[in-house]
Amino acid sequence: MASFLLYKLLGIFVDPLAILLLLLLIVFLLLRRGRLSGARRLLGLVVTVMLLVTVLPVGEWLLYRLEQRFPALALPAKVDGIIMLGGAQQPRLTAAYKQPALNGAAERMTTFLALARRYPEAKIVFSGGSGDPFHPELHEGLTVRLFLEQQGFDPERVIYESSSRNTYENIVNSKQMLRPQDKEVWLLVQSAADIPRAMGVFHRLGWRITPVPCDYNALGWNWLPSLSITQTFALLEHAMHEWAGLLVYHWTDKTDRLFPAPGN
Repeated sequence: MASFLLYKLLGIFVDPLAILLLLLLIVFLLLRRGRLSGARRLLGLVVTVMLLVTVLPVGEWLLYRLEQRFPALALPAKVDGIIMLGGAQQPRLTAAYKQPALNGAAERMTTFLALARRYPEAKIVFSGGSGDPFHPELHEGLTVRLFLEQQGFDPERVIYESSSRNTYENIVNSKQMLRPQDKEVWLLVQSAADIPRAMGVFHRLGWRITPVPCDYNALGWNWLPSLSITQTFALLEHAMHEWAGLLVYHWTDKTDRLFPAPGN
């Protein structure tokens, strides 16, 4: 639990707004100590970075590279299993209001449902427990159940893996529970930018699976600035989280490639 909480806290350092706020705090402390020269230089750096991130769509560029790494393929005629990893659900809001609360990755849920209806004979799996160290009792599976009921789909048809707390545990626990065979055809429903890291874990564990990317956020190598600063920083945070995740997963031997690609 301690290591999991530490990992969550370290996530602050891949949040661009948190980094900028930390730098501004350092500027404030420098001013309090009378170090005007250092405060001016650091404040100049903060302003420069904010302007660059606001004017140049850096987050979109970084996300585009991730989202295009595994292009969408033609769906097979027969599928043995479909798995969706957690991350699109908001368990605390779901528990509070007793209705399915989704975040910006809601397309995972609609794609998952569409595939479940398309392949009525396939195993349907959702893997996701609680990624909140302060509320481990609130599982993402409840949101999935309520959403499927709301859409007229039997939630009991789904196999739920509810003990995992992150992407790596999603895949490890699901493999232990499902014991997929080499000859089986499996589909992975995941946000396009998150697929490289997830596919690296699947490959490391020897589970052959076909990704079904969804929830795209980047149109390409766009040079036009966004009219929404909030969206600009949200895209950058998502990109930084995934690139940092790729690096950490490779360092900790959860993947055997720094930047997984189709065929490896």
